[in-house]
Amino acid sequence: MLLPTVLGALALVLAIGAPAVLTLRPWQLLHPRTALTLWYAALGAGLGLAVAAVASTIFLATISTPYSEAGEAAILSITAWLLLGLVGAAVGFILTAASSTPGRRFRSDLAVSREERDGFTLVRFDDPVPHAYSLPGAHPEIFYSSTLRSCLSQSEFAAVIAHEYAHLRQHHGAALRIADLNATCLPFLPAGRALKRATRLLIELAADDAAARQVGPTHLANALARLSSQTGDVSLAIRAERLSDKKWPISRRRRLPHALRPLAAADAQRIR
Repeated sequence: MLLPTVLGALALVLAIGAPAVLTLRPWQLLHPRTALTLWYAALGAGLGLAVAAVASTIFLATISTPYSEAGEAAILSITAWLLLGLVGAAVGFILTAASSTPGRRFRSDLAVSREERDGFTLVRFDDPVPHAYSLPGAHPEIFYSSTLRSCLSQSEFAAVIAHEYAHLRQHHGAALRIADLNATCLPFLPAGRALKRATRLLIELAADDAAARQVGPTHLANALARLSSQTGDVSLAIRAERLSDKKWPISRRRRLPHALRPLAAADAQRIR
């Protein structure tokens, strides 16, 4: 029983300690994707240790000799299968992160236009509020309101779509679901709830950084500032200021994903 106990204890230490260590720190505002990567690594290590604990428990139960206590072998087996069920439930919960069928169906009913792109569908819908969001899954979609398109320039609009595309490419939906799972499993720990809040901010900053490198920080900062004035959302203005204060690579080093190039082409054609 020593090995499963040690492995389980290490998994518990990671589950409790990782949120406390990786909860929002100043350096993470500058390197949000690195912070998320460290968190994923801690999560993977924790899951690996949990699986190893389950496997070793099952192994010990199966090799119990006739001289072993029958009750101990039964407890080992039951504990192993319970732990395996918990791990399976956690993995299943994470894998369903992309599923958002009700929201997808609701917006699809309101869709004004749909454009098939390489890797996702761009969907426009009518809404008086200027906003955009992405829905991952087997058929990823990026939704934007007609009001959003009308209040932004082509370059600013391309920057917003690049931001949403980054959410899809970097699997931020799964990160949110993992944060929810962590907070649900450890409701007695303030660090778990703090990590959930930090994750929501970090994925936005990571998507901002990706879009800024692809389309240009000025276009995204202008878009965020304009949307902040339109909606009254102060956090958008703060993110715009962060983009303006951060150093970025020169424009000739930018590489726009193939799926977003039609937006840039439309902007170039409009300028001519």
